[in-house]
Amino acid sequence: MASTHRAEDHRTPRSTSADEGENVVRFERPERLLAEDPSPLALAQLIEGEIIPRLLMAHRDAPASDVIPMNTGVIAPAELERFSRQVMVADLATLLEHIELLVRRGVGVETIYFDLLSPAAKRLGEMWEADDCSFTDVTIGLCRLQQIVYEFADRVHVETGGGDGRTALFALTPGDHHSFGLVLVVEYFRRAGWRTVCMPDATAEDLVDTVRAERFDLVGFSMANERWLDVLPPVIANVRQASLNTDLKVIVGGRAFEVDPSRVARVGADHTAGDAREAVQVVDAIFRRQQTVA
Repeated sequence: MASTHRAEDHRTPRSTSADEGENVVRFERPERLLAEDPSPLALAQLIEGEIIPRLLMAHRDAPASDVIPMNTGVIAPAELERFSRQVMVADLATLLEHIELLVRRGVGVETIYFDLLSPAAKRLGEMWEADDCSFTDVTIGLCRLQQIVYEFADRVHVETGGGDGRTALFALTPGDHHSFGLVLVVEYFRRAGWRTVCMPDATAEDLVDTVRAERFDLVGFSMANERWLDVLPPVIANVRQASLNTDLKVIVGGRAFEVDPSRVARVGADHTAGDAREAVQVVDAIFRRQQTVA
């Protein structure tokens, strides 16, 4: 439970007895303390010497809380849980107002992306798998999350990445349907200087036709559900074989690889990354090494 402070009209603090509840700072009338010297200086000394230390002590002794003060730039677990459920029922305007409040609170846009929106998408998947919500609920929620990403895309600052006009193709593993992580990846690569092509609904044949018709430096696959693991190896093998670029790099990501990174080699990919930020950094390092060798 959060710290509770009850101020009762111009009173100075006194100790709280055990039966009055934890972290409650009660106050007594200051007239007696200020009777001898009612000057502004005396009042300031009273606030500095008595009130502030007691308030700080109450905060220090407070138990861990899911309630985050309005001036902090972090997302609390309970806040994430509420938001994950809200995206399934609230309209976009309401959600954007909430995000704007977070920004004014001091939460950075990157923090919103990776500590709120992305975990919320994962939470939607977990709730669906646990039959805690319907497929329609999840679809609506993911749609809202994507709309928020696009709304705040121009505020994202990508410090790393040297796309230099290189081209990347991003797709879901054929059969998978959780595309929100892919949206974030595409947006980050785009802002890092990459030309991006996103094909979330592509079939294996579509992907082969695409890399046969256009040269790509990188192909990325996202996979949330491990049930599609056996689908991806032949897709990657066929994409490599058909690619106009004989040195095509393949990166994979998503929950299926987060829980077991050894699956990267199993599907025939080169690298993996935990999120869009890391993916940009990993790929940037790959191409920097190539330039150094060359």
